[in-house]
Amino acid sequence: MKKKLAVAALALGAAHAAWAQPVVRPLVALGVTGGGDTVARVVYSNGDSDKVRAGGMVALVTGVEMGFTPLVSAQALIGYHVDGITASNGDVKFDRYPVEFLGHYRLTDSFRLGGGARYTARARTRSSGAASGTVPNEDFKPAWGTVVEGEFTVSRNFGIKLRYVSEKFDSKTFPGAPELKGNHVGVYFVGYFF
Repeated sequence: MKKKLAVAALALGAAHAAWAQPVVRPLVALGVTGGGDTVARVVYSNGDSDKVRAGGMVALVTGVEMGFTPLVSAQALIGYHVDGITASNGDVKFDRYPVEFLGHYRLTDSFRLGGGARYTARARTRSSGAASGTVPNEDFKPAWGTVVEGEFTVSRNFGIKLRYVSEKFDSKTFPGAPELKGNHVGVYFVGYFF
């Protein structure tokens, strides 16, 4: 009986230690996104046109993941998210720096579901050259948004996230201007270290 109690106490202590000592792993990710309001429409000299969107297009992310149990984990991420058009006589871009705090729950060995909060700072539109006459430089106030995502874990060190982000931006440069919706969907390729 004493041996069973000792084994149970050791198992409980190990489980508590695993919960109290999260496993921390750095990560990097590359995302491709689409959606959001049109920030600028650029017409080329040959008549073709293209759009810069508030929910596009490329995201570079780094951060850490904390695994509390085999089923529960959290991530703290910081990134750079940009959409833009570059031409020989000018360019336009909309960029921002999001910070995300996410929690995840593993549903199967290869899939987990999660979400959380996104704080986006330094959102801005910048134009140069021929585009500067039609697309004004504009700064936006910091904004809070939400993230919902699912991640397929291909291996211990590689995952593919499918996500939806809801966020809105208010102009700092032009008070009273309509808000800019940055809602978007994305696919992220994530590499985990260790």
